[in-house]
Amino acid sequence: MDENGQDPSTKAWQEYAQRLRQHRVSQGLSQERLAERIPYSEAAVGHAERLLRKPSERLTRELEKALGLQGELMELLPEIHGIGPKWFREWPRVEKQAHTIRTSEPMLVPGLLQTEGYARSIFLAKPGITEEEVEAALFFRLRRQQILGRPRPPVYSALIDESVLQRPVGGSEVMREQLRKLLDVIRPPYVTVRIIPLSAGLTVGCLGAFELATLLDGGPTHAYVESAEEGRVTSRARTVQALTVRWEALSGMAHPVDRSRAIIHEAMESYEQ
Repeated sequence: MDENGQDPSTKAWQEYAQRLRQHRVSQGLSQERLAERIPYSEAAVGHAERLLRKPSERLTRELEKALGLQGELMELLPEIHGIGPKWFREWPRVEKQAHTIRTSEPMLVPGLLQTEGYARSIFLAKPGITEEEVEAALFFRLRRQQILGRPRPPVYSALIDESVLQRPVGGSEVMREQLRKLLDVIRPPYVTVRIIPLSAGLTVGCLGAFELATLLDGGPTHAYVESAEEGRVTSRARTVQALTVRWEALSGMAHPVDRSRAIIHEAMESYEQ
């Protein structure tokens, strides 16, 4: 339940129904006319709008195609169906409201910077995961990345341990593509990637990945803290302050952007041999 005592999945479903109805009506379509554009019945459209049956991924894709949408309905499915761990679902909403995001990652390329191949390799590593679950997780991972393509994206600063560049996730071809993307997305001041050298030794960054997001509306800074089993999203002042100090300490150890760019390029070339 959220702070108002409402089930988040129901709230997301209500938002889905409202958006669907608004887009349908704005285009002058009845439920019957919309149904004629998709391989589903008028009843299926009505069930989704009246909260009688939760919309499936396939129905949603067909509705978006028929209405010319770009993920406005799809982005609500994780909350509606409980896709992905509950503790993570709040973070994409925080990212959308942020004007500054700071990330520290000791093990993997951060999610907002991952290629499709790299992300797929990560999801496939989870024991027992199905291909359908992989595809759903991949869709929402790539959907999150769209915030960096906005006309005025958040200022995104990533600190990545050098060992991440040496870990061949998905093999050489996947790593070349991934490191090439890192080089392509670096565009100060909006997106910076800096490498923490192996020579720094054991750092506080090795304790685990975390992110800090400062919000556009002046609200409290939020933190996402990750562990082996789960993670959590919090705006608790003491936690945010401790992670801010940790991030600043790691930032002081990291190479400047230009040197980091050269290190990433060298790593990329090593996968071509």
